Amino acid sequence: MRANFNLMKDLAGIVHTNAEAKIKEIKNLMSHFKSNAKCVEKQKLWHLQFNENPQELKGFKYEAGNLLMGPGSSGAPVSFDIEKNAREIDRKI
Repeated sequence: MRANFNLMKDLAGIVHTNAEAKIKEIKNLMSHFKSNAKCVEKQKLWHLQFNENPQELKGFKYEAGNLLMGPGSSGAPVSFDIEKNAREIDRKI
């Protein structure tokens, strides 16, 4: 999968979006749930009801810090900053 650049580029566009884009997408999904006849039928059957607006939560983001692993070729422990290398962590390990 990593060898297919176009696939990875498209996947990054979906996964690495900002919060506003994610909220817009979930609101769009909820509107489809309301307008699709089959979805409405299943919601009634299962007694489901969705709120149109996402729930707002207050949160805190902890810094990931450094990842320490076993000794590398030099004998020293392998270490790297997770925050800086989050998108390419699989290449750094």
